[in-house]
Amino acid sequence: MAAIEDLKALGLMMVTRGLVAGPGGNTSARDGSHMVCSPSGYDVDRIADHEWSVVDLETGKHLAGPRPTSEWEMHLRILKARPKANVVCHAHPPITTGLISGGMEILPWTPDFVAYVDLVYYLPFVKPSSTALAMRVEEGVLAGNNAVALRNHGVVTWGASWREAFSKMMIIEDTAKTQVAALIAGKPQPLTPAEVDHVRGMEVEAYRRKIIEGR
Repeated sequence: MAAIEDLKALGLMMVTRGLVAGPGGNTSARDGSHMVCSPSGYDVDRIADHEWSVVDLETGKHLAGPRPTSEWEMHLRILKARPKANVVCHAHPPITTGLISGGMEILPWTPDFVAYVDLVYYLPFVKPSSTALAMRVEEGVLAGNNAVALRNHGVVTWGASWREAFSKMMIIEDTAKTQVAALIAGKPQPLTPAEVDHVRGMEVEAYRRKIIEGR
């Protein structure tokens, strides 16, 4: 099943790049009228083909496999809110999570952040695995954002492919590292609004986005 292969690749990269630890984080992918998602309590890089959970996209009914991730409703609402999204990645990138939990937002330090992420929706701490959290995340998705940052929790990204969802997560975390370095250097200078608008309008960045979305 292509959805399972995509999620296995995503899970491996999440662990390899230090975006999750142990059984933290969760993933999902659209598979026709179903959502395939990581099961509750499993490391995202150690899930056998027969261990993935299957949920009905329309009703949210658990159809097959072990108990789905406790964040299944959040994943379901994202996929339903964004018909072109096929994969959802929820991770706990340590630098990003630290900065947003300290009251900061991730600023546009580089063209890559603007081109591939741009708009991030910030939420205060909401009880994990709850309908309340799923609804607040859905709120951010419907508002046109490209990622949701959960203070004292983590980050959620999505994309047409697993590579797009992963790239957004990785770019956010790399940008957070840049932000820490800039703060240490003492004279932080993120891109200005005019520079951000310039990057948004660059044809070459639009082309690169299409490549990532299609892979």
